[in-house]
Amino acid sequence: MIKTALIAVWACAVMFGASFEIGAFLKSRPQPAPVTDPAAFETRKTKEINVPMIRDGAVKGFVVLQLSYVVDLVEAKKLLVQPDAFVVDEAFRYIFDDDKIDFTHLDKIELEKMLRGLTYRVNTRTKSQVITDMGVLECNFLLNGEADLKEAKPEIKPTPQPAGPP
Repeated sequence: MIKTALIAVWACAVMFGASFEIGAFLKSRPQPAPVTDPAAFETRKTKEINVPMIRDGAVKGFVVLQLSYVVDLVEAKKLLVQPDAFVVDEAFRYIFDDDKIDFTHLDKIELEKMLRGLTYRVNTRTKSQVITDMGVLECNFLLNGEADLKEAKPEIKPTPQPAGPP
């Protein structure tokens, strides 16, 4: 009877040791990266932003810009104000304040630098990582005369009527 009791105690000790070792082994394995839910992100776009280009005290033209950006919805729910207004404001400030950007002599704009800067500024103002990516949908420059031509309404002239029977 004592042999049976000792075998039972030994079996319990082996089972306890094995379960402890399996638990330690599973904890030591590298954990897979958490899968982000694609529904946790949303792509949004701004309305067209019209930025006047003022040089030498006169309006030289207008930059028309439309951006697309990806919002982390989990972070956006924590905010009191949605990031849309901040994106428009920061884009306007970036183009309006930067004297190095000259759209009349357009060789190459560092769009990647501009987009990274806008993303950083919006995330800094919201104190979160709400914007994860940003892209340009439209970027045009209209000289001051071109902007006036687009707004001008075409003049409608009456068609001449034939004078009597031939």
